[in-house]
Amino acid sequence: MTDNGTDKTSDSRQRWFADVQGALDRTSDALRTAWEATKDSRMSALESAKQAAQELGEVIDQGISAAKERWAASEAAGAEAPSEVPIEDEAVAKEPITIEAEPTPDSTDVTVTPVEADPTDER
Repeated sequence: MTDNGTDKTSDSRQRWFADVQGALDRTSDALRTAWEATKDSRMSALESAKQAAQELGEVIDQGISAAKERWAASEAAGAEAPSEVPIEDEAVAKEPITIEAEPTPDSTDVTVTPVEADPTDER
C-alpha cells in the first residue's frame, strides 16, 4: 500500500530534478554559445600578444648585441677600466652625459662602531 502523500512528494521531487536539469542544460548551452561567439576576439587578442612578445624578444636581442659590441670595444681599447662612463640618450640630450665613477674604499677605511641594544626593543 502506498500513501498519496508519498507519491505526491516523489512526483514533485522528480519534477524539481527535471527543472534543475533543464536549467543546467540551458545554462550550458548559453555558456557554449557565448564562448564560441568570443572565439574571434580571443584569437585576435592571442595573436596580438604573440606579436608583442616577438617584438619584445627582438628588442632584447638588439640590446644584448649592442652591449656585446660595447664590451668588446672596451676590451679592445685596453685593460684599464674607464673612470668615466658615457651614457647617451637621444630623448634627453643631444650631447653625451658622463657619470664619474666613485672610487671604491680600501678595506682598511672601514670603521666598525658597536651599537648597544635598545632596552625597549622587544623581539
